[in-house]
Order: sequence, then structure tokens, then C-alpha cells
Amino acid sequence: MNYNHLSINERTVISLLASSDVSIREIAKQLGRSPSTISRELKRNQTNERDS
Repeated sequence: MNYNHLSINERTVISLLASSDVSIREIAKQLGRSPSTISRELKRNQTNERDS
């Protein structure tokens, strides 16, 4: 199976669109990627901040 890493530009677009409440499926569609790829990227980079 051939794997292609996300480019820095794709990562930036994912971050911007996700912070604008665009759905994972819509982000995937715009980038031509699988929704699971977008989901993994967001999960990998989420922070676990807690309100004190």
C-alpha cells in the first residue's frame, strides 16, 4: 500500500478549517483525502487543556 504524508500546507488548511467548525468530511473532500486521515491528524494534534 502506498502512503502519502500530509504536507505542511495540508496540515495548515486542516487546522484552519477545523477551527472554523468545518466538518471532517468537508475538509477531507476539499483536500482529496480520506475523512479518517483528517480525523487522525486532528486527534494527533489536539491539546488536553482543562479549565481550572
